[in-house]
Amino acid sequence: MTTYQDISTITNNAYRLADLITGGHYSNILYYEFHEVVDPTGIFNCLEGLKAFSERSEDFYKIFLSYGFVDEEPAIIHVAVKLANDWFIAHDCGSNYYLGYGPTGILKLREACASKNIAGFISDDKFEKWLKLKFGSPKKQLKSDKKSIEQLQFKRLIKSIQFLTNDMQRRPEEYQGLNEESIRNRMLLPINVTFKGRGNAEAKNCKGKTDILVKTKDGLNEHIFELKVWDGIDTLTKAIKQLRGYLSWHNNFCGIIMICYKSDFTSILKKAEKHLTDNFNFDNRERYIRNEFRFKLHHPTDKFKHIETHLTFINLKTT
Repeated sequence: MTTYQDISTITNNAYRLADLITGGHYSNILYYEFHEVVDPTGIFNCLEGLKAFSERSEDFYKIFLSYGFVDEEPAIIHVAVKLANDWFIAHDCGSNYYLGYGPTGILKLREACASKNIAGFISDDKFEKWLKLKFGSPKKQLKSDKKSIEQLQFKRLIKSIQFLTNDMQRRPEEYQGLNEESIRNRMLLPINVTFKGRGNAEAKNCKGKTDILVKTKDGLNEHIFELKVWDGIDTLTKAIKQLRGYLSWHNNFCGIIMICYKSDFTSILKKAEKHLTDNFNFDNRERYIRNEFRFKLHHPTDKFKHIETHLTFINLKTT
């Protein structure tokens, strides 16, 4: 039976596929986009973003057999690409209603197909249904796989935050003078589109209210995040202390989003790394990307319980 490689959790998956299409020598390439239409109500500048995305796509629409009926509505875009005998798929690869890192990857894919005269197909079919018809039902997950499924959802959440981070850092002027609550609400909009409304602000968890809480698909667990504006290493200390107060025993993943308006961003990252190394046995080999860290927190009431913690710094300094 034909199988596929799921690259959904790779942050730059669209860019990698575009490079393979452009630089490879494949004789049989197929490109599919599956558009999952979203409600623009409540999505910041959704229709304006759709218009801008469509304008950027004008030169590439010729690849689609449904030319003239593409990007009519705002949508999350899933993709499937066949390169020779290999299939690659990516859930939530991007969208067409803003021009951040993820959506720009979709444009790169369309551009790559246009440069190679590859036909593209647009479908409003349910992506999961198409996968099942094309490749058959996936193997039933065992109960022992539950944590790995939860980990996959956390990776998707981190990927969404990475898209947001890149987008925010490209337009820092739009975030000047905003308080934590306003920034959090803006961040929740695309997160809720990706996670079907499972994101909540100021959500009750254990001993307090965490800034962002995203429930897992089965509703049995949640990933919690604290959002802070950097004002020295004490800000990080406070965020970690608050997280520990919010964590229930069943939590396995959590995170901190640190907004930075100050100069010398590299120096700030070094201070954060030293703090994590000195206090949390942080190994720099676990460094995710330059502005991200991954470390483990001990649960406050169980020394044998560890919670994987992701720290993201967002540089919004304008001058």
